[in-house]
Amino acid sequence: MLYTPKYILVAELDKKVCECSECKKFRVLYNHSQMTESKDEDICDSTSDIIAVCSKCGRMYRFDMKYIKNGKDQKRTVSKVREISETNNQVREHIKRNYGSYEALFTIRSEDFITKIVAENEVEGGKYTEYVYMEK
Repeated sequence: MLYTPKYILVAELDKKVCECSECKKFRVLYNHSQMTESKDEDICDSTSDIIAVCSKCGRMYRFDMKYIKNGKDQKRTVSKVREISETNNQVREHIKRNYGSYEALFTIRSEDFITKIVAENEVEGGKYTEYVYMEK
C-alpha cells in the first residue's frame, strides 16, 4: 500500500503549516517517501519530503512528514516547514527535474499523478519501499 495522498488535511497534522486562517487542506504537488510496512499486522511507518500548496491562499510549502499507522491509529508529524518563495512555474520545473533524476523499478500513472517506485526490498518482518510522487 503506497501512501500517496492527493490532499493532506490540516486537521490530521500535529501542527500548523500555513498561517492562512482559512487553510483546511494542502494539495500535494510532490512527495518523496521511504516506507516500511509490516507483513503480518496493519502497521506502516513512512518519512516523506513533501511540496504542497494551501488550497485557500495558494502559498507553497516544503516540509517533512512522518506518517505512522498502527491498526486504526494514524499519526502525521510535521517538521522542517518552510514557505517556498519561487514562482509556481519555477517550483514545477524543479519538481520535474528532481522527479526525472530517479530511476524507476516501475511507474504508476493516473489522470492526476505519476508515481515511480524507486526501491523495494524485503526487510525483517515486512517490506521497504522508496517512491516519488508528482502531480501532473
